Amino acid sequence: MRPDKLVLKTLRAAGRALDAEGVAGALEIAGGPGLGVERVAHTLAQLEKSGLVADVGGKYLALRERHLVVGRLSMNRRGFGFVSSPVGDIYVGKRDTGGAMHGDIVGVRVDPRGSHLGRSGEVVQILERAITEVVGRFERHGALGIVVPTDQRIRGDLFVDLKKSDVTVRPGEIVVARITRYADKRDAMQGMIVEVLGPEGAPGVDVEIVIREHGLATEFPPEVIEAAEQLRQDIDGELERGRRDLRERFTFTIDPADARDFDDAISIVREGKGYRLWVHIADVSHYVPWDSPVDVEARHRATSVYLVDRVLPMLPEHLSNVICSLNPGEDRLTFTVEMLLDKTGIVERYECYPSVIKSDRRFDYDQVQGWLDGGGYPDDVSRQALIDFRSVAQVIHERRVARGGLDFDTVEARVTLDERGEPIDVVLRSRTEATNMIEEAMIAANEVVARHMTAAKAPMVYRIHEDPDADALAQVAVVLKEFGYPVKDLHGASPATFQKIVAFAHGRPEERLINSLVLRALERARYVDYLGPHFGLASQAYTHFTSPIRRYPDLIVHRLLKAQLTHDLGKPPTSHMVTELEWLAEHSSTMEREAEAAESESQKVKLVALMAHHLGEEFDGIVTGVMGFGLFVQLENTAEGLVHVETMADDYYRLDAERFLLRGESNGTTYRLGQQVRVRILDASVSERRLDLELA
Repeated sequence: MRPDKLVLKTLRAAGRALDAEGVAGALEIAGGPGLGVERVAHTLAQLEKSGLVADVGGKYLALRERHLVVGRLSMNRRGFGFVSSPVGDIYVGKRDTGGAMHGDIVGVRVDPRGSHLGRSGEVVQILERAITEVVGRFERHGALGIVVPTDQRIRGDLFVDLKKSDVTVRPGEIVVARITRYADKRDAMQGMIVEVLGPEGAPGVDVEIVIREHGLATEFPPEVIEAAEQLRQDIDGELERGRRDLRERFTFTIDPADARDFDDAISIVREGKGYRLWVHIADVSHYVPWDSPVDVEARHRATSVYLVDRVLPMLPEHLSNVICSLNPGEDRLTFTVEMLLDKTGIVERYECYPSVIKSDRRFDYDQVQGWLDGGGYPDDVSRQALIDFRSVAQVIHERRVARGGLDFDTVEARVTLDERGEPIDVVLRSRTEATNMIEEAMIAANEVVARHMTAAKAPMVYRIHEDPDADALAQVAVVLKEFGYPVKDLHGASPATFQKIVAFAHGRPEERLINSLVLRALERARYVDYLGPHFGLASQAYTHFTSPIRRYPDLIVHRLLKAQLTHDLGKPPTSHMVTELEWLAEHSSTMEREAEAAESESQKVKLVALMAHHLGEEFDGIVTGVMGFGLFVQLENTAEGLVHVETMADDYYRLDAERFLLRGESNGTTYRLGQQVRVRILDASVSERRLDLELA
């Protein structure tokens, strides 16, 4: 048999992604004509060019048809989805998903005619399943059990044969079911219950649902914990091996008051008319080498997840909260970016090196902001350091904004809970001078590292942010026109144009809405293994270096930078990691999105639970969405609900889609995007994360 047909047959028989070594090994096990790894790799490359196989993170999958577009499917809760692919996002209607589920790697046949939503297509092959378990509400119908998924992105129920189940479960309880058969055109999804989480309204079950829906890891394997707890510091040994000793330099951290781990610290002094700024980052790479047990687990998680009631860390506690955390008064191994900046914020010189520091002060954002506003600093050294830090952060910020970097005044809502996990209040956190100071220092350090590695032509993981989607911009332009903003056309607009929009919105009633619309129109930032610009920061080279305790890409960057400085990029273990950068970057981007969605949803379930205690009460809000079926309204505490048109009984309302408004046919009353309204809470469903409102 010809090598190409042999390789293709092997891939189809495997039913999963294989690299060249995997294919060669499968051929050898099958006892057929063996092919060397190099020949298999060459054959796979040819098959990819022919459109018969797809490269998914360095491994290959066989395609049923030539030239299918391959990518990951992201489902919307309304049933449609988008496939993220090398040629851009492809819209998939609810009837064209072909049984694929959220997160699956799929092959799409693209419709050459497109649609009103841009490029569209039909899923014709599911290459890799992402979801193997479903969390949902159990219902019983005789000997048949039904699990109704809580995640609305999963279409259809899962059926369970109770005669074959060893688990005792009651109707209404939330369960986890393992999928044994995926749905197709003839049969529904089938599975078996493997865990009972508890009654739907029991404390903590709501967040457990979010965790399971996003497949987040909650426990570390015993061997990972054991490996982490065996790690010890060797400060003296590291200094003897050449680490720079910065323990005598005044150093401080600024973090949220409730922070448990500290991965960045600052030192600063005035130097001439400028400043010398040190950004010290916990040297996690010293303790977590490539392919160690701790690394493999961190790689899988890719990020820490900050849920409403708990943190799911990327690293075991002994690392994240003890030997890597830059706790005050304790010697710590760090990686330092030292920058000499002139009075306008330009980095004139820099140096990157492993170091040892001892944090002198642990500040929180509220403390620092209070001192900046009204004085009362704890001591003169801290006062001078914080004043100098504010000055240098301001000039860095001004330079970044001048080149077109976006600067949103975002508001973060955090639900506070009692000891039982019940929501009691919402705290709105806005950006302050104190938070901006740390943010600007981190951005500066990230840019220095990115530019350094670019100049060295070294392998690297960058953080890129592509230009906004033209269709999304067209919708935003219509809204801005309705609000009377001095913007004619956003197509091809530079970051500076968006900065003007944000500045114009500042202080206006619709500010939060405009910021949200602009953010939604922008592409998502992501990790890649090639150099590309960052639109939001107006930066030509950017990376993430400053949070290796909680982000895996930062840990990769530390290893690459350290190897570049010591001329060890071509040596193991770094050389082994370099070959994996493409899929590591893609995986990290995927896990970042899952983490952000889980964090948002965990806040949302508690927000809905909080509002369930206020049924019948009235609140002020702003219209954030206008649909034919009603108005989405966001309350001042950021809870969002739907005013369905059926509750708007004073008239028959029609949608003016071009102007984003509902207009009454008889009385001419209009409700438009950004309008302030008074609403009443009708109903709150925690399991569906749904808030029903009516106009008051």
